[in-house]
Amino acid sequence: MATSIEPVVATRVAPNRSDRSLRQRLIDLPVGRKLSIGFGALTAVLALVIGCLFLTVHRLGAANSDIVRVASARSQAADHLRFASAELRAAQQAYVIDGGAGRSSFDQATARFETALGDLRSSGADRVEQALIRKIATGYQTFLSTDQLIWDALQRDDAALATNLTLGPESLAFGFMADDASMFSDRAEVERLEAIARFDSASSQARVLGAALGGVALLVMLVASWLITRLIRNPLHRVQQAAERAADGDLDATADVVGDDETGRLARAFNSMLAKLRLREETLHAEHHREEIAAKVHRAFEMADEESMALEVIGLTLSDILEDRSAELLLADNSKSNLEQAVVVGPTPDGPGCPVASPFSCVAVRSSSPVTFASSAALDACPHLRNRGVDNCSAVCVPVTFMGRAIGVLHTVGEEFAPPSPAQVDALCMLSAQAGARIGMLRTMVRTQVQASTDSMTGLMNRRTFQVRARSLRRADTPFAFVMADIDHFKRVNDTYGHEMGDRALKTFSDIAKASLRHSDVMARWGGEEFAFALPGLTAEQATATLDRIGLELAARLSTSDIPAFTVSYGVVNANECPSMEAAIRLADDALYEAKAQGRDRSIIADTTHISFALDEPRLVRMAEQSVAHHGVLAGLAADDDPLEY
Repeated sequence: MATSIEPVVATRVAPNRSDRSLRQRLIDLPVGRKLSIGFGALTAVLALVIGCLFLTVHRLGAANSDIVRVASARSQAADHLRFASAELRAAQQAYVIDGGAGRSSFDQATARFETALGDLRSSGADRVEQALIRKIATGYQTFLSTDQLIWDALQRDDAALATNLTLGPESLAFGFMADDASMFSDRAEVERLEAIARFDSASSQARVLGAALGGVALLVMLVASWLITRLIRNPLHRVQQAAERAADGDLDATADVVGDDETGRLARAFNSMLAKLRLREETLHAEHHREEIAAKVHRAFEMADEESMALEVIGLTLSDILEDRSAELLLADNSKSNLEQAVVVGPTPDGPGCPVASPFSCVAVRSSSPVTFASSAALDACPHLRNRGVDNCSAVCVPVTFMGRAIGVLHTVGEEFAPPSPAQVDALCMLSAQAGARIGMLRTMVRTQVQASTDSMTGLMNRRTFQVRARSLRRADTPFAFVMADIDHFKRVNDTYGHEMGDRALKTFSDIAKASLRHSDVMARWGGEEFAFALPGLTAEQATATLDRIGLELAARLSTSDIPAFTVSYGVVNANECPSMEAAIRLADDALYEAKAQGRDRSIIADTTHISFALDEPRLVRMAEQSVAHHGVLAGLAADDDPLEY
């Protein structure tokens, strides 16, 4: 029964409220709540400030009350002085009437007046009031001087003079002094009343102003709190919404926040992060797509066992990468000096048609890196692109290399100023790298196989390759004549004319023999001056006719060349009449030495009528060893032969 696996979401259990510290609780509060608490604290501070303002006004009122109190004290002192002056005058008149009997009352009244005058001086009067006080003091001194004259007159019993002085100058001096005291008292009372009025007015205005300022401040604080909360909370909410969309996989989400404050910078940082994530995602997708294409191309090349199959893979890949652009692959030929068109894709049947003749003439090959041309009409455009005789175009050339050597170039063209995208250029570089590696490896394998299966001097197949071909004929039950050939007196040619002439003799014989054989015939250099032939469908007798024709062609060639004349001896056997390939080789070798013994320059057919098909493997090996010991032709042959063919 199928089971479904639900995704497990890890959740963090919130700690108990009672276990959290006050700091953690404050951290966990929403931003709006934190701002509310903050603005509440600011409001409390503002209320405290307003309270301090009222306290200041209260203290100002208290100070003003002190001023009023001082003014009141000065007014009272002025009244006391006025009363004291009146008492002083009455006491003087009394003791004058009594003839000096009430002098002590006058002295007491004098003391009280002087005390009141002293209190008035210390009451903090202004300049005008100080002038009045000095005038009162001067009048008081004049009053005392006149009083002294009155007292002296009473002492002389001159009551009339004392009375006249009292009613005359003394009355005038007292009148001035009394008027000044009364004026000072009236002035002090006015100042006291004015101070009280100013205090009441200032206190009332301060209270009204304080209340108005407090109300305005509270209103401003509330409005500011609301605005600041919106200015902070709304952008954060938009950032939160964008983050939630991004968390759900929508990397196109953006935080639509303007401003240069912290929230604006946070939104820009968040948008920048999403932009980088989008770029990274696009890069990863592009890399994944590129790697996927590279893997497909690699697998396709791995299955291409021949160069033609690899070229087909290149064509399909170019069509997939470049879509409707015209492209071609130019490959170097065997001489590595010429470039030939190997692959063509795109809307143009003939492809871009780059006329570059050799790899070195290609700027991409010389620079060993891809080159891009936005316009063929540009000053620095490739000359082969500019002088092609077609409309202006854009182009990209990517060298194809193998082990550091250029073997070709990928070339594509398109509309002017519309070159392939960087991703397409990267894909072309990937294709060029894999194509160069695969084509180079295939060519190396072919070259290695050719080198391993042929003789480097004559171009004929070597002995091992010949044995494989001969075994194939035997497995197919194809009758064929097997021939062993040896150049007569070849050592004499080498010793007399040198090894170079001997090599020319070998090459001449191999060229004439190949030209005289059929396409199905097989020829190999067996070793040294010895050669082997496998002539399918021919008997030994028919094979001798072919060998005679080779001899005639050889004689004709040597008669017109500077190579010394030489002949060839042959041993021929019907291979299908032999129990094994080794037996056929031994019999042909024996027939060859029989031809040597009979005078050379002839063909001897081996007799197969006395060959036993019951020969076992040990006997064949011993026969091969004896042949090697006697003739030196079949060295190592027994080990190379296939026992299953006996």
